[in-house]
Amino acid sequence: MRGTLGIVLAGGAGLRLGLEVPKAEAVVHGMTLRDRALETLAAVCDAVVLVSPRARVAAAAIGDVRWIEDEGEGPLSGIVAGLGVDTFDRALVLGVDFPLVRPPLLHALLDTLERSRAAAVMCAPRGIPQPLVAAYAPSAAEALQRAFAAGERSITRAMVVMGAAVVTDDFIITHGGGLDELMNVNTPEDIAAAGRALAGRARYDGAHDLAPEDRA
Repeated sequence: MRGTLGIVLAGGAGLRLGLEVPKAEAVVHGMTLRDRALETLAAVCDAVVLVSPRARVAAAAIGDVRWIEDEGEGPLSGIVAGLGVDTFDRALVLGVDFPLVRPPLLHALLDTLERSRAAAVMCAPRGIPQPLVAAYAPSAAEALQRAFAAGERSITRAMVVMGAAVVTDDFIITHGGGLDELMNVNTPEDIAAAGRALAGRARYDGAHDLAPEDRA
């Protein structure tokens, strides 16, 4: 495949959410985290795949989406599985637990990847690296596979060793919707907060779709 590959990581068990379903199946503002991530990447990528351990996402819920099984040893194994699925010019990885990420930020990551010539570019809001909101060059696939084969299980450490570039707060604010766009959903309170943010976004977007004379 040539072009941009999108990789949705859906490996989380979601135990802290208390919903008795894998994290990818949690519903936020009327849509599962899985489907929201797939939709977000589809707006930017030429092809999108879903990566998870077999136990995490029911085959019936995947539909026509191409599913890739990983070894279930954390995000690094999932990214290695996703990057190894096909040839690509560039790739985007998005974890299902980032429901507020939007396409403009992902486009900006891809542009930065091409300009920087780094193996990867990842967001680091408030100084916290987020390898699951990141752009990857083809060279990253082999580098991360080597790290995994050598026993590494921390995706953050593997990214640092690989020399990944990092974009921080100013970049995220300029190209995205603010630092809250990188909100990571892990608890029931996070689900509620993300739902409120998405509802507010929908109201804002809807108002701006109206003709000026029709806006309240």
